[in-house]
Amino acid sequence: MSRREELARAQEALVRALGTGGPIPEGFDAARVQAAADALLSKRRRGVRRAWPLVSAAMGEAFAADFNTWARAHPLEGVEPHAGADGCRYARALREGGRLPSGRAEEELMRFELRWCLTPEGGVVARRGWSARLWCVGPARRWVLGLRLPGGRLVRWGRRD
Repeated sequence: MSRREELARAQEALVRALGTGGPIPEGFDAARVQAAADALLSKRRRGVRRAWPLVSAAMGEAFAADFNTWARAHPLEGVEPHAGADGCRYARALREGGRLPSGRAEEELMRFELRWCLTPEGGVVARRGWSARLWCVGPARRWVLGLRLPGGRLVRWGRRD
């Protein structure tokens, strides 16, 4: 194996250790790598907290620990990921697991999905034209129809709890 290939493997292992909490490769200071991984995870969590205030508020004190667990299992996508996209993936995972708090947090996800599309690179792109979503939201599990009209206006039909 050439020196270049060895370096590439060490870099790949380091990125895995920083992003997903994988094993720390030989030759690196474990305490420093762990500190850097913790700092990156904290930065990622703060970005999602700012981009998704209703979801993080609805999760309350459990948000930090729950997000950290989810983030370690779901590394960032793309070179320049978007906190809104990361938060959307997290909120979708909560919803699929039946753990997304009902009410305003559900509506925040619905509004995001009406306005934005996730890209494979980890970013977001604004939707164009019409967009519609039918959701079952709130503690009473009522149906809500959300529409994004051309020009960006959002309209919501359904009974509020």
